[in-house]
Amino acid sequence: MNIDGAGIVARGITARGPEGTVFENVHARVDPGDLVAVTGPSGSGRTSLLLALSGRLRLITGHLTVSGLTLPAQGKAVRRLMAPARLRPGFELERRMTVRETVTERRITTGITRNDVEEAFALVGIDPKPDTLVHELHPGEQLLLAVALGAARAPAGLLVDDVELGLPQAARKRAWTALRTVARTGMTVVAGSSDPPGPDPGTTVIRLPTPGGTEPETVEHRVVEGVDQNTTEQFTVVDATPSDARQDTRETTLTFGELPDEPDSEQGEDSR
Repeated sequence: MNIDGAGIVARGITARGPEGTVFENVHARVDPGDLVAVTGPSGSGRTSLLLALSGRLRLITGHLTVSGLTLPAQGKAVRRLMAPARLRPGFELERRMTVRETVTERRITTGITRNDVEEAFALVGIDPKPDTLVHELHPGEQLLLAVALGAARAPAGLLVDDVELGLPQAARKRAWTALRTVARTGMTVVAGSSDPPGPDPGTTVIRLPTPGGTEPETVEHRVVEGVDQNTTEQFTVVDATPSDARQDTRETTLTFGELPDEPDSEQGEDSR
């Protein structure tokens, strides 16, 4: 695979739901081919932010572009670029289907070929038995199956939520390694997790604060000493909500879920 990944620029974006603000004043810059970990505790708005970055959740304030396309005006084109591998609810594998049935359904609905699937399986390092039910797979295998089927489409961006859910430490490490491998194809990978992955030069971490809590201390880079004392590894840490950028959003509302397709301008149409 050699993918032209999606670049993302968010400035002060805010979303609000029936029970209040789900995330507020998020600032981020994602380069094409980046692996981005959106981290934060339960209720911090991780899933909502992934939906927003893919044009599937309407914002109430701020500016957001994906590959130069402005949301929400060019949301239809953005949704073609940014493919959900696993986003709950609404975008996840059917647990009662076999691997073969799951692959067949995805081939019918997306137009990917058998070779596309085989290449994606090799990319993330899985070889599931075709007659195995999805729910019988190890949770880590279920995640990687979803990632592979999403990556098989060769989208500009791939969205993966709850990377660590139900996984022991070894399986988490394997999952993040697979996501880094996918990103090395040029595909932009945005993944939600309660905790950041291990240090890696190619990983950007967007930290969402605890709901109702104080803002996290601003950190630009975190450097961790490697096993080899002559080397270091680092990853970028971006505080999502700078303390000087808060806005009042009490009078605004938000529509959740998949947004209806809006008519795009000619510049917004994408042939991918």
